[in-house]
Amino acid sequence: MSYGILCLLPPAAMLIFALKTKKSFEALIFGTLIAYIIMYKTKFIGPWCDLLLSEVSNEDNQYILLLCGLFGGFIFLLREAKGTLGFSDLLSRFCKSECITMLVSVFMGIIIFVDDYLNIMTVGTCMKDVCDKRKVPRQALAYIIDSTGAPICALIPFSTWVVFYSGVFIQEQAIVDMGFDTGMSVYLKVLPYMFYPIAALLIVILFALKLMPKIGKMREAYEELGKKELVPEKPEMHNAPSVNIAMAGMSVDYPPENHNTGNILDFLIPIGILIGVTVYTQNMMVAIILALASCMILYIPRKKMTFTRYVELFFAGFADILPVLAILLASFMIKTACGEMGLSEYIINLCVPYMNGKTLAAIIFLVIAVLTFVTSSFWGIEAVAVSIVVPLAVALNANVLLALGAVVSGGVFGSHACFYSDATVLSSATCEIDNMSHAVSQFPYVLISAVLAAGCFLFCGVFGF
Repeated sequence: MSYGILCLLPPAAMLIFALKTKKSFEALIFGTLIAYIIMYKTKFIGPWCDLLLSEVSNEDNQYILLLCGLFGGFIFLLREAKGTLGFSDLLSRFCKSECITMLVSVFMGIIIFVDDYLNIMTVGTCMKDVCDKRKVPRQALAYIIDSTGAPICALIPFSTWVVFYSGVFIQEQAIVDMGFDTGMSVYLKVLPYMFYPIAALLIVILFALKLMPKIGKMREAYEELGKKELVPEKPEMHNAPSVNIAMAGMSVDYPPENHNTGNILDFLIPIGILIGVTVYTQNMMVAIILALASCMILYIPRKKMTFTRYVELFFAGFADILPVLAILLASFMIKTACGEMGLSEYIINLCVPYMNGKTLAAIIFLVIAVLTFVTSSFWGIEAVAVSIVVPLAVALNANVLLALGAVVSGGVFGSHACFYSDATVLSSATCEIDNMSHAVSQFPYVLISAVLAAGCFLFCGVFGF
């Protein structure tokens, strides 16, 4: 059943609610309720509960939620063993200024390109203490790791994103007829047309070099950090918990920080296992479990912690990440609800009459960007879009590779910009700041990147590149 213009109401209500209240989870639940009231009217309670149960029981969703929870426990263990402190002390010797600290964060985001989850959680864990020492706001770090998550995974052809898109591209007969025999060969040709990932990376590098001005909420974050430097620290703050995720309602008490106990190997060995196993097996679940096992083998015999403390910390870390898991689950629900209402089909059909060979790529980018931003559905929308875009580009005698670049760019924009995407939520959680604070503070830079990308697509379409 088609709901026409009514399918725009749930995402619009959700975004207004989020911007007004600065609450992500509540806004997502509100959006799903609006959608189900439209679809089922007074009988919406039963279907809405079925939606919740179906998303909880979905294997793909379970994988993501469990992975994030395990990583929460992993971070707590690294903290207790003072592994992050040792790594922070090492980097602090090199990161002598705010600019160098941000550039190192960008560089680390580029070299850990295998998977955006791995990228975001690893770099955030590595760099947040260093950023604190060099007076870099957590909002700035969250923006950096979010900008080197999905964009880098799209630009370097050895990531999980590339595997997905390569498989989707080669399924189209028109692509095969163009002489391509593998999905990777198509992807490499599309790579120069991925203007949004390129623009996002360029903007974040300029930001790290202080050539991009502080805008909006990002400027406020820097101003608030400057004010904190002028306020004397209260003595009782020295006994505060060393980990306290801002989004969560619980924390774990740690022993007082001792800068003589930080051993960089307590950080590098587990993190090295996490990255190495992910690269080798392409399975992050196996990697995080082996990394947790390495913490046990590394820390307990050396009396960094007891076995009981290890278990307590793991569960406390898992519990501390529960607000993040709630937001992710609610984002899965709104994605399904918008799909049931036919939002993607409605917007695509609305835009098709305005497409021609010259404007096709720019319109595709904008449509996919809006859809992924609103629904938090990235690969699903792109998979459907490719099957529509390729025949349309052939029929309009447009550059098929440019059109495919627009599809990928739109998906990367959604992952980067959406207030409740997994990348955005994980970036804010890893940096221990409120999710909406991160989403709003980075949005002006995301918007600048999107405008640049749209201009490039339009230019290439008009001039036949």
